[in-house]
Amino acid sequence: MRFRPIGSGFAAALALVALAAAGQHELTGEIEKPAGAKPIVVVAGATGRTGRRVLDELARDGRFLVRALARDAATAKRTIGGGHDWRAADVTKPESLLAPLRGATYLISTIGATERSGPNSPEFVDYGGVRHLVDAASRGGVRQFVLVSSVGVEGEGGFVRWILNFVGGDVLVWKKKGEAYLRASGLGYTIVRPGGLRDGEPGSKGLRLDQDPDAFGDITRADTAVVVVATLGNEAALGKSFSVVADDERRIGAWRQEFTSLAPDR
Repeated sequence: MRFRPIGSGFAAALALVALAAAGQHELTGEIEKPAGAKPIVVVAGATGRTGRRVLDELARDGRFLVRALARDAATAKRTIGGGHDWRAADVTKPESLLAPLRGATYLISTIGATERSGPNSPEFVDYGGVRHLVDAASRGGVRQFVLVSSVGVEGEGGFVRWILNFVGGDVLVWKKKGEAYLRASGLGYTIVRPGGLRDGEPGSKGLRLDQDPDAFGDITRADTAVVVVATLGNEAALGKSFSVVADDERRIGAWRQEFTSLAPDR
């Protein structure tokens, strides 16, 4: 049997293997993103009124590639569009969340119940849906989960909270459970609790970031979206929960310096 000498073909093959290895993660062997590639942010609840504002703000910000989740992705792509990567997913069906979250760096959840009782109630959306998103995010390697919750979650008693829970199927109770599940997960997270949501354009009023459990007020969905997007990749916002409401006495835009003064969750 004749053996062929090791020549340029073998050397070229070795070079290709070396180049491939250089692009792999040192420990896992996963192919790393090319330098300069934008991180992926997934938006759950993207078809809702607040979710749409988050999509608008992400597009304006321009730092991210956006995956928008919807139960009917084809309809959402046609009616909302925005050039986003629309993916079919349902937070009440955990198996539908694994693929859309794979490879994402950030996750924003603006999900909320659409009925007082039943499969789309707070128990199955504001708690169960958040729990499913947390589990899928952990498996998908998400680095930061930004959860849009609500003012009043931490407070005790009060007529307004009683009304919200009575009318909304214990919505604040279930939102609080969802928050707790996220905190205990080990994921990097930020919890944003907007006041009463209303329509309107961003930047017309000053905003106040607050950790008072009895904080109340209102805020536009657009301003909420601006704050949510500002927390992405923001080290000063990690591991913190806070309310945000409009405040006529605050200078417009001053809230951007307030993250560092917020206390981390215990």
